[in-house]
Amino acid sequence: MTTEELRKKFNDEFGPKDGWPLAYEVNAETYGNVCQSVFTWAAADNIDKIFRRGYGDLGIVEIAIGPNNGIMFKNVELILKRG
Repeated sequence: MTTEELRKKFNDEFGPKDGWPLAYEVNAETYGNVCQSVFTWAAADNIDKIFRRGYGDLGIVEIAIGPNNGIMFKNVELILKRG
């Protein structure tokens, strides 16, 4: 599922954003799509907000990780479904 589809699913299933779960299990394809969206979003027009200077000219992206080591998406920790 794409990032937009996941956002719509959360809206449809849980209502307003404050009703969204703290964690949600997703398959590998969805997890990968969200990771790529975070990188694309950062590179597109939010470089000053999310990148900081690292080694030489490299920018370092800071990504929020939840208590279960899942990537954070819209304040929901995405847990990679195994198997």
